[in-house]
Amino acid sequence: MAFSAINVEPEDNVDEEIDTTKELQVDDALRLFHTALKLHAQGPRFFDQAADAFDALFKSEIFKYPESKTDYERAEAGQDGALAAEPAFAQGLPVVGADVDGIGSSLPQALFLSYKNHGQFVMDRIKHKASAVPSNKEAFFADAAVEQDARRALDDFCAALDRDPSDAELWRKTARVAAFLRSARISRYSLEAAIELDDDPAVDEVEPPSLAEGFAGVQLKQHLEILGDSMALSHPIMGPFVEKELPLYLSRFADPMPFLPNPTRSLAVPRLHTAEIESPRLVIPLPKLSWAELGAAMARLVAEEGLPGRAISIQLTGPGDEEDVQMEVDMQLQPPESSSPSDQGAEAVKASGAIAEEPKSALTEPLSTNDQAAKDPSPSMPPSRKRSQSAAGIPDAQEEEAADVKRSKRTRRRDAAAEDVMDSATFLATQLQPLQAADQNLFQTTKDLLENLGVTDPLTLGRIAEVLDSCASDDRTGKILNPATIDLRDCITHFTEDIGSVLLSKREPPQLSLSAFLEHAKSGSQRAQEAPAFDDSRGLRQFVDRNNQGWNTIHDLGYAYLTALAKTYMDRKWPDQLKTAMLDVIRQLEESIYDGFVHDLELCRSRRPSAALTELAGLAQMMFELHLDILDQPTDSNSTAEQGTRQQARVQMDRWMDLAAEITRLRDPEPDEDLAVRFLWAAVTSITMTKAAPRDHVLNCWHSLRDFLARSAGAEINLPNCAVMPEISTAAAEREISKLTTMDFFLGLFQEEKDDPVSVIESLEPVLNPEGVYITIPTASEPKGVDGVGSDPDQPRKLPITECASQELAGLWKFLRNSNTEMRLLLWSRLGEAYGTIQYTTKQFSCFLRSIETIVADLEADNYTHTPEEARRGLFISLLKALDDLIIQSLHLALNNNSSFDIIDEDHLRSSMSALAKISCMLHVAAMYEDEARIGMRPAPASGSALRSFLNRLQEMQVRTWSLQYTMLKVGLNQHSERFPKPESDLADYLAAVHQVLGLRKCCKASNKIFLKMMRVELLKQKNVENWEDYLGQVLYDLHGLKLGVGIWEVQDHGCEPENLERRQALQLVEKVTMLANRMSMKDLLKSDLKTTIERMQQAIGSAKSSPQMAHNLRNYSEYLKAPIHPLDLYQALSGRVQLDAVTINTPESAPAKQGWFFLLGMIALTKFKGVDLNRRQTPGATDDLRIGATFLRLQLQYTPDRWDAWFRLAECFDYELDESVLWTADKMNKERADLVKIQRNAIHSYIMALSHSYARAEDDEALYDMYHEFGMRLYSSSREPFAMEPFKHGDQSRFFIEHEGPGTYNRIVHPEMTDYQVWKFAAHLFRKAMAGKPKDWKNPYMVAKCLWKMYQKPAEELDEKNRLHRPTVRTVLDALEKTVQVVSSLPKPRHGQDPILEPHYKILSVVHKLVTRGDLDAQEAADILQRQPYAPGRGERVTVNSSEEWDKYVVRCLRFLRDKDKSNWQHRLIMRHARIMLNQDMWPLDDGKPASAKAAFAVLRDSMFTKTMVMNVWKCDAERPGRHHVYTERYIRFMVGLLDILNDRANLEAVLRRIRKKGADFYHFNELWQFCVKTYVKLIRQSFEIVATEEDVFRSLSPEEFDVVGEKITEWATTAAAEHDAALNAMKEAVELKKLNANLTKAGAIDDLITDCYSSIYLHVRPDIPGSQPSQTSVAGAETEGPGEPNPDDWAATAIAATDLKTKLLHTLVTRDKDTPSSSSLLTPLRAGSEQPDRDRSEKHSVAGDTAPRASRAGGIRRPNILRKAEQVVQAVLRAAEVPPRSAGGAGGGGGSGGVPAGKTRSRVGSMSSSARGRGARAGSEGSEQEEEEGDEEVEGGSQQGEEDVEMKDVDERGGGRTAVLKAGRAAAAAAVGDEDSEISSPPGSVHDSADDESDLSDVPADYEDDAPPTLLFPNLRRSVDAGVGKAAADGDEDGTDTESTEDDPAETESEAEEGGEGEGVGDGDDDGEEVREAGENDTEEEEHEEEGDGEGDEGETGEGLPQPTNGEKAEGTEDEDDDEDEG
Repeated sequence: MAFSAINVEPEDNVDEEIDTTKELQVDDALRLFHTALKLHAQGPRFFDQAADAFDALFKSEIFKYPESKTDYERAEAGQDGALAAEPAFAQGLPVVGADVDGIGSSLPQALFLSYKNHGQFVMDRIKHKASAVPSNKEAFFADAAVEQDARRALDDFCAALDRDPSDAELWRKTARVAAFLRSARISRYSLEAAIELDDDPAVDEVEPPSLAEGFAGVQLKQHLEILGDSMALSHPIMGPFVEKELPLYLSRFADPMPFLPNPTRSLAVPRLHTAEIESPRLVIPLPKLSWAELGAAMARLVAEEGLPGRAISIQLTGPGDEEDVQMEVDMQLQPPESSSPSDQGAEAVKASGAIAEEPKSALTEPLSTNDQAAKDPSPSMPPSRKRSQSAAGIPDAQEEEAADVKRSKRTRRRDAAAEDVMDSATFLATQLQPLQAADQNLFQTTKDLLENLGVTDPLTLGRIAEVLDSCASDDRTGKILNPATIDLRDCITHFTEDIGSVLLSKREPPQLSLSAFLEHAKSGSQRAQEAPAFDDSRGLRQFVDRNNQGWNTIHDLGYAYLTALAKTYMDRKWPDQLKTAMLDVIRQLEESIYDGFVHDLELCRSRRPSAALTELAGLAQMMFELHLDILDQPTDSNSTAEQGTRQQARVQMDRWMDLAAEITRLRDPEPDEDLAVRFLWAAVTSITMTKAAPRDHVLNCWHSLRDFLARSAGAEINLPNCAVMPEISTAAAEREISKLTTMDFFLGLFQEEKDDPVSVIESLEPVLNPEGVYITIPTASEPKGVDGVGSDPDQPRKLPITECASQELAGLWKFLRNSNTEMRLLLWSRLGEAYGTIQYTTKQFSCFLRSIETIVADLEADNYTHTPEEARRGLFISLLKALDDLIIQSLHLALNNNSSFDIIDEDHLRSSMSALAKISCMLHVAAMYEDEARIGMRPAPASGSALRSFLNRLQEMQVRTWSLQYTMLKVGLNQHSERFPKPESDLADYLAAVHQVLGLRKCCKASNKIFLKMMRVELLKQKNVENWEDYLGQVLYDLHGLKLGVGIWEVQDHGCEPENLERRQALQLVEKVTMLANRMSMKDLLKSDLKTTIERMQQAIGSAKSSPQMAHNLRNYSEYLKAPIHPLDLYQALSGRVQLDAVTINTPESAPAKQGWFFLLGMIALTKFKGVDLNRRQTPGATDDLRIGATFLRLQLQYTPDRWDAWFRLAECFDYELDESVLWTADKMNKERADLVKIQRNAIHSYIMALSHSYARAEDDEALYDMYHEFGMRLYSSSREPFAMEPFKHGDQSRFFIEHEGPGTYNRIVHPEMTDYQVWKFAAHLFRKAMAGKPKDWKNPYMVAKCLWKMYQKPAEELDEKNRLHRPTVRTVLDALEKTVQVVSSLPKPRHGQDPILEPHYKILSVVHKLVTRGDLDAQEAADILQRQPYAPGRGERVTVNSSEEWDKYVVRCLRFLRDKDKSNWQHRLIMRHARIMLNQDMWPLDDGKPASAKAAFAVLRDSMFTKTMVMNVWKCDAERPGRHHVYTERYIRFMVGLLDILNDRANLEAVLRRIRKKGADFYHFNELWQFCVKTYVKLIRQSFEIVATEEDVFRSLSPEEFDVVGEKITEWATTAAAEHDAALNAMKEAVELKKLNANLTKAGAIDDLITDCYSSIYLHVRPDIPGSQPSQTSVAGAETEGPGEPNPDDWAATAIAATDLKTKLLHTLVTRDKDTPSSSSLLTPLRAGSEQPDRDRSEKHSVAGDTAPRASRAGGIRRPNILRKAEQVVQAVLRAAEVPPRSAGGAGGGGGSGGVPAGKTRSRVGSMSSSARGRGARAGSEGSEQEEEEGDEEVEGGSQQGEEDVEMKDVDERGGGRTAVLKAGRAAAAAAVGDEDSEISSPPGSVHDSADDESDLSDVPADYEDDAPPTLLFPNLRRSVDAGVGKAAADGDEDGTDTESTEDDPAETESEAEEGGEGEGVGDGDDDGEEVREAGENDTEEEEHEEEGDGEGDEGETGEGLPQPTNGEKAEGTEDEDDDEDEG
């Protein structure tokens, strides 16, 4: 018992354990087989390697298997016991049992293919060796080695047949090898096995199923006939072979091995030949087995060698056609395009199937059928393999389920792949389906149109029906029956270079001469009996063998060559090469041929054999006729050599004619015998060709010949190889007679001197077009009849010429009917040329059409259909070329000449359309061929091949044919409009059908895109076509790559290269494209492809050239837009009575302008700009599109001034330009108001013109209501701030008028200005008109209510009597407001995340509150009105209001309710209204009423609008008008400053100043705002520090020297600890910093007064402590103490004082003079700081709003500039003392070293010009001086940098603590600075100080001052509040104002920084985020962070002076008017 492991589970799949060794061995053997097969296929050079490969193959393991042995081998060896139980091998091959290893199919196939191909390989080696033996091949084949190899091949074939006995071709090869080995029995057995003899007598006839079996049957029949076995021939299966013959085309394939001898062909014993005596021979190499090549080689030999007497040997240097290597290869190795000889034979059989009269066609048909079935085998399973599989017992696919053993997966997968490939027919049909559908649509449309036009020709309709049937059939070309179409198909499928050259080459123009006429009128008919083509290699090998076996010279060879070919002269059409070679042989060997013929003729005479004599007669007649051909060839009449050659040819022709006549006499034939008739015809032809023959004699000869042929009644004779007499018949004789009789007519027609076109027309018109020619016949007078009426003798009668033609004319008609096509085309061409000469285009066009009809008719005539195939193909291609040229000429005239169809009648039109339809059907076969090549059914021609060019030419011809057909159909539809309800639609459908057919085949570009261009022109002309955009869109895409982006169909790629769009073409497209654009909204247009098309069209059109008319219109428009606004124009525009003077413009651009082209371009540009809403945009947008749009709109108005929409859109452009100017910045509102006024006037004038021209329009256009609304908005906006009615004021527009009485004049404005009340009234009217069209738009009723409210507020005393009567009432205003709320409430609720529309709700609340405040409305009634609003708190509840306090609380509650709805905090007016209500001025008279209400208002603003650092966050609402935002911000700042003034909050006011200083571009009237803020801040400083104004000059008694000493003492005192608590010093420091911040923006008089007062107060305070209060006495005492020899220091001081005094006086005089000079700055001069205007007056500038005048300058004493300078020095000294680090002064000073600069001196200089040094070049000066100042600054700060890093200095007010320790630390350095002032009390000459008489240098603050300012320098009290009782704000201020010094950031600062970083886009913080970068060790305050501006906007250069004063109507903050303005949106 075997051991079994208990822990190993057996596998379930037992099949995987089967050994696969055999399968691997079979695969190895197959690889060896493939290697051997490849080497075999590579040719004889690799035969040795192939032999080794086959040897290795047969040594493989598979040939050792028991099943590899044949039945014979097993029978000889005895039956194996192991195989006894298995069935016989013949019944199947599974001898090894179940085929579990998957080799059941591979092994038999490997064995079969190995034996079969090895046998073929052996035979190919024998063939190759035999080809190397030029002669004595019998000895070679008799060699024993060769016979041994043949036996080996026979054994291999037998072994292969044992595996697959169904291979008929292998049986044939076996039979052939057996015949070579002289085994007739094996040969016969093999042939019988090949055809599968069926012994069943019930079968009467069996058709051969394959070519191989058919060939085997023919071979078997021949063998049985040799044996005489008639019984075997009577077998039923031999019936087809006995009764029928194999076609000629297949005869050469009957012998599978023609190179082998076949001893079984004869039963006779072969003769024993004696050995020839070898002698040298002349060798004629023959590279190709061809009769033509042999003839050419013989002619070359004679030309080179002469006529040698040696024997000739013909050597074949290449294999013949039938000697190709025949191999059976596996299908995996054989490419699909390779074809075996059997396939070639099948093709030949298919080609021969068209021969109707061929008696052998019965055999051809089944062969063709079988070949057709064999053409579609499975690519992976050849028939031989399938048979082998069935013979081996392997089940087929359908038997697989019933089989015992399934095949391997690999085999099944291969079968599945085969099934997939078999389904390729469906795939190909799917690809062809769109093409067939398009073809069917086109031809069906054409057929319908032709039938409706009366084309009833059944032949034409039948041709179209053929094409329609082919579109619905799988076999597309099988439905074609027309001979011309078949010829075109054959020209494509059997394309040759000769065929292509005819069509592709340029056709020579017809030679209109007599010689050309004679050439085309040669004898011969286009109809000839069918003559099969000559096989150029048939019988040539036997001919060569016979020649090589004997001793034949070139004479014998030439005669034999001629005799051999003479047998095929009558029944085979020789190729041109063969005929040329034949004529060359005749010319070279004429004498030899003649001698040979004479020799044979003598033999025949002696023996008189009739057959030989007849053969010689035929040879003589052939030579006679060929010599006629030679004589008929054209020669040069001027060449002597040619004349001699022609004379010699004439002699030779006469000699052969004599021989033919002699043989005819010897034979004495019957009269109607063919040879006799041929001789007679040739004799008459020779007489005709004789020049001296009389014309009458020649004509009599032809008449006699015609009569003879008519009497004999014999059949016509065709001579396919004789050009001069191709046909012998009575009809041919008639043609010759007609030619001779009409010769006179054509002689007169083609004579050279006849150039008169009229005579040509008179001659040819009756001949070619007799139906259209009538002649006038005078009528004889007739007696009166009974009725008394007789004919008038003077009335001529017209008869058609056909009824009264002369005999000569009838003969001409007869001649033309029998002439060929070229002859008639020549005459039509001559007639058309004559008409073209006289410019009768329509007749010339008719001649072209008649020529086309002639060609089409001749292609269908019997003469053409019966022409032999070769001749017919050449004739067809020449006619096709002529047809192409005629179509080109006809299409040119049809498209480019409007008079082409003038004389084309209906019959002519129908015949031409019928002919063109036939041409289209014929050319469609080329399209079908290309379809099959495109999808892979046929091999596609190479791109540069001649076939590709040929097909392209056919494509162009088809395109031109369809185009010409369209022109015919168009004329026909116009002539029969009653038959076509929609002719334009029918024509468009036809064009679309043609376009679809051409486009799918990528043929639209053919013929220079002629069809596309024609279709574009036609579609643009058509007006009543549906879906024209689809047709035009595809055309434009194909032509120019343009997409319209509309329509139902998507444009397809038709493979056309786009062309550049020209101006003319673009202008033609304007109308259609504009029509499409008007159908779309502008939003969709910008996204569509049509926009790109419009842009490209405009590029092609280019800019319009100006003309005088355009300049006139533009000048008038410009003047009108600049004119002041006349109130009467506004009211006249309502009735359409405002017009401008404009003239009509006639330029090329007028047509597109009438279509609105320029308006469309302007709208596109304008819509692109409007694409991003101004309210949604984050940054200023580019206005390029806006300017472009305005330019196009102006251009449109120059052409069409009455387009209201163009005026409206132009006004929109102005509106958007204005909005863009005022939306982002207030600069233009503050500086360039004149430009804004100009833009507003332009917009208002444009709106007036739009309103006037829109009067006649029906109010159903949405744009019309938009115009009403926008016009009203423009008027209202211009009447309110920031524009303030300026567009309506024209005080500068005045003129002089003549007084009514007297000669005087007076000056006044041209017309009254429009008041604001009139503007509001007119705007309200426009808004009401807009409401009628857009009732759901809440803005219209909202604006109506606002206008009414403004009109109500207007004081009655300012109105005229009429307006006072119609002044709105309170009820009217409230009703309008409630209507607005009602409209808003009816709108859909906003989506999630969106805020509701609050403007109307706030407006009604604000107006009602103001009415209550004014006393015009009771508070209770007002509350009731508000309670019924949707957003009322507790809507519907009863609210009782009894007092103003309750009313204010109720309004505040309503405001808070609305603020709760404003989630995004956009509605800033709610906050400000709340604050104004809280600032209850009625409570101010009470105790603490004013501060309390101010605190409440400040708290409201601090919570929602201002941050802790006084950053104002105000966003622009969506409904807010552009520019209004800056008005709000200015008013809010004024309000906040007023509150801080009330609260005495200097710290927050400092923050406000700091915020707005560099934000000048954000505030309306910024200069006035800044002046107001500065005045308020100066007032607070005086109040806080109790600085009183000094009325008298305290320094009056001091001299300048004493003042300097006092200044030094004050400076020294300021750095002491006692000065820390001095209020005047602290106030002076803040005043100095304020002056720096002001930077001359506003007049600094108040600031200077404050500084002076502070300095005076300090002087008065420290004066008692100054030693030596009498400076003069001190100076004298000092002088007396000095010695006489020592220099007195006071002398130096006195000198310095005197120089300073003199300089001061001089500068004072200059400054005074400069002040008296008026300023030349205009209103629009940019406002710059003094440091930025070096060329302007350095004195203090006056602000626009004015300021308090400075106090009068002192009459004597110290000047105020000196006081200011000293004050600034004191402040600088204090600051420097605070910055000194805690170390010794000596270390900081660095004085004493060589070259060193004393610290004190340096500090003193910097202190006197610190602003200049810290400004880094802000002053005007050279770069060198700036560098010196910077170096000096660095020296000063060098020693104090450490201190700056560690100490932050903070000033305190009168309540603050001390900084004694810090100040003491820098006291020494400050003292040194003061000490050095004695030597440098004044700057050196040229110093900056000398030029500043009236102001301090410190007032010139640089642009980047705050960047480098020390932390303690700017606004020390910024984080501190003065009043401790302010509330929460005051508490925060106290906390920030503590006197604690720290190097860390304050938590409040951090909080404010975070707050400002997330503030959003409010005013003052939008540019601060992230822009400040702190330096290491620097402790910047929060204010310094927010001082920086990332964009650089708002610095000193952005503000300035010269702005206009505030309007008179503007009041102070808190008034009712300003309070009302604040609510406007």
